[in-house]
Amino acid sequence: MVSSREDWQRRLGPLYGGAVALVHSTPWRWPTEVGDEARSAGWIVALGVPCGLVAWAAARVIAAAGIPAPIAAIIGLAMLTLASAALAERGVAESIDRWQGQGRSPGVASVLVLVFVTLIRVGAILVVPPTQWLWLLIATAVIGRWAAVFLQAIGDPIAVDETARSLVATPAPAWLIAAISGGVIALAVLAMGKLGIVAMALVAVVVFAVGLASQRKTGGLTPAIVAVAAAVGELVVLLLATIGR
Repeated sequence: MVSSREDWQRRLGPLYGGAVALVHSTPWRWPTEVGDEARSAGWIVALGVPCGLVAWAAARVIAAAGIPAPIAAIIGLAMLTLASAALAERGVAESIDRWQGQGRSPGVASVLVLVFVTLIRVGAILVVPPTQWLWLLIATAVIGRWAAVFLQAIGDPIAVDETARSLVATPAPAWLIAAISGGVIALAVLAMGKLGIVAMALVAVVVFAVGLASQRKTGGLTPAIVAVAAAVGELVVLLLATIGR
C-alpha cells in the first residue's frame, strides 16, 4: 500500500521539504506525489550535498577498481550531472535555442556550447588530484544550486509548472537567503580556502549579469535561465579549483 502525502508529512516532519525538493530537482523519485508542494530554497541548495557525494562515490569506486584516475574523475563528473537530472545542461541548451529563435530541437549553437562547456569541466576535474575530489564535487553541486536560488532572490518570481523538474524555488525571505549564503560560503572556504570566497563573489556577479540579459531578452526569469545560473556556478568552481594545482 502506497502511503499518502499526509502520512509522509507526519513521518518526516520538517524533513518533508527535502522530499519535495528531491522530486523537483533530481531524478530520484518519492513514493507519493508531491507535485503541488512548495519548493524550499534551502532544500534545493542542501540537496547539492548528496549529489556531490554520489558523484564522489562513483569516482572512488571506479578508481578503486583499478581504472585510471582520469577516467574515474570523468565518471564522477558525469554522475554529478545525472544526480541533478542534467537540469543545468538542459537549461543552457534551451536558453540558447530560445534566444536564437530555435524550435524544440536543439540548435547547432546550443550543442556547440554544451560540448565546449563539457570539455572545460572535464579538463578542470582532470587537473585536480583525487584527494580533493570529495570537497570539490560537493562544493560544485552546492554552489551551482546556490547560484540558481540567488538569481531568484534578486529577480522576479517565476511562474512554473509545479509538476516539472527544475531548480525553481518558492520566493524566500531575505533572512533565509542570507542564512543559506552564509552556509554556502563556509562550505566554499572549507573546500577551496580563500578561493571559495572569490568563487562566490564571481558567481554572484556573473549570475547578476545573466539575470539582466534574461530581463532584456525575455522580459524576466524562466526555469531555463535559473538552470543557466547553476551551470555558471558549477563552471566557476571547477575552473577556480585548478588554480595553483
